[in-house]
Amino acid sequence: MQIADSYDQPVWQSWLQDLPEAVAQFPEKSLLQGGRNQLFRCRFEGVDLVVKRFPNDGVWKKIVYRIWDSKAKRSYLHTQRLNQAGLSSPTPVAWLEAWEGQWLNESFYVCLFVPFEHEARKLHQLHLPQREEKARLLGHSLAKMHCAEILHLDLTPGNLLYTPRQSSGWDIQIVDNNRMRFGPVPRRAAITSLAQADLPDDLLSPMLSTYAESVRIPVGELEKAYRRRSQSYALKWRIKNATRPLRRKIGL
Repeated sequence: MQIADSYDQPVWQSWLQDLPEAVAQFPEKSLLQGGRNQLFRCRFEGVDLVVKRFPNDGVWKKIVYRIWDSKAKRSYLHTQRLNQAGLSSPTPVAWLEAWEGQWLNESFYVCLFVPFEHEARKLHQLHLPQREEKARLLGHSLAKMHCAEILHLDLTPGNLLYTPRQSSGWDIQIVDNNRMRFGPVPRRAAITSLAQADLPDDLLSPMLSTYAESVRIPVGELEKAYRRRSQSYALKWRIKNATRPLRRKIGL
């Protein structure tokens, strides 16, 4: 268990230690997302929180997480890295692991709740205001991430949340941060990140031109590489979706 310094108090420690049992008692309306991993919204000590529960089912996963850090721990540490690089992601509060003997049973990641206007997938809606501005912001944010030697491996539209700033303009909250790599970002991997965002065709030019300007590469070169990579990525995604039920059945 690890708690951020500003919350490292006995009352929070006690709440976190009881969290594995408490989650089962959360009201149904607190569930934000079901499925393999559950996402809950709750309130404690006057603070609005999100709790993400990562069950660790299956023999393969039991073995893997004897060696690797849990998804909750990685979510906490990776989000810290994003914030330190000047990128926005809901402030991490704590991570917790629940073990049964030598095997990890489940883990929990807790962060602040941040209200948002919409996910990046809404950029496909032509009536959405300030679409081009939001596409440029995405290009700038991804360039900033890659220049900070951070590669997010799950940067799909549902993990990019647009929030209005208090003064004017927009911010992007990056979520679901347990899968990342650190170090110089290869060109092919960077372009895959751009393709994962799945912007509509009319917004590719503002996103790619902003990215190219930020990392100082010719935009024409980037556009050609993007077109090639987006086609192969689309094929990979179709295969991944088709095999998802089998992979989940065997615990992958």
